[in-house]
Amino acid sequence: GLKSVARAAFSWKPTGRAQQTLAAAVSRSGVGLHSGARATATLLPARAGEGRYFVVEEARVAAEVGNAEPQSPLCTTLRSGSGGARVRTVEHLLSAMEALGVDNCRVEVSGGDEVRASLAGCC
Repeated sequence: GLKSVARAAFSWKPTGRAQQTLAAAVSRSGVGLHSGARATATLLPARAGEGRYFVVEEARVAAEVGNAEPQSPLCTTLRSGSGGARVRTVEHLLSAMEALGVDNCRVEVSGGDEVRASLAGCC
């Protein structure tokens, strides 16, 4: 499970390369894969050191292993604290950011809590 991952497995030491973000904002909408709700995801540039994070219901949800729900069927769900705002189906977007070297990005989600549906067909 996610709780068995040791913090020592991750290194937050400088890599010697400049941090990367997006050149411009982009927005996509779609119907939720699991909920059927229409959602919009807007990806915005973020400053160095801010990391990748989601804004849902005006709450910030950091894209960190510690925010992953251990019992999330069929998708990856991140939640800000217990009972806080949540965002679902984030795995494809976060994988694409990692592959492209995007270190810092603000993702605003509105109209629902599913990211994957919003970005279907764009990545």
